[in-house]
Amino acid sequence: MTVHSSLFTFLVMFIFLAGLVYGAESDAKDSGEGETGLPGALTVFGEVEVLDYDWGWIRWLMSGKLDPNAEMTLGMVYIKPNQTNPAHIHPNSAEYLHVLEGSCEHMVGKKWVTLKKGDTLRIPKDVPHKARTGKQACKAIITYDTGDRQFVEVKE
Repeated sequence: MTVHSSLFTFLVMFIFLAGLVYGAESDAKDSGEGETGLPGALTVFGEVEVLDYDWGWIRWLMSGKLDPNAEMTLGMVYIKPNQTNPAHIHPNSAEYLHVLEGSCEHMVGKKWVTLKKGDTLRIPKDVPHKARTGKQACKAIITYDTGDRQFVEVKE
């Protein structure tokens, strides 16, 4: 990934996080030129589908499915206490995970790393990974460098 792409991803995450911190939720919605006159797309957090799993949930905030012109995938993930998501890879993109609340351990390849609020982890494409929580839940922003993030579960 180039420095330019990394900077772009960081800036998008920063702008999104700033909106969360300052409560910047809007009732407006536009998927292109229209009511708001935006040259892009707006995803309204309160209107985003929550995908529930045994281990927690994901809300996709931007992707090629939400906006065909999206050049990245952005989501918020919540992992319940004492849960683990399945080991998986993303064959077409790197993943960036930024912890908003709580903490978790994340297996990257064969090594575990502890993440706490404010920590950011980059996972290269095709590297097996999964997260697990202890007594604390974990909420994080997840970003991928493509609008068409692929997910492949892997055997451990």
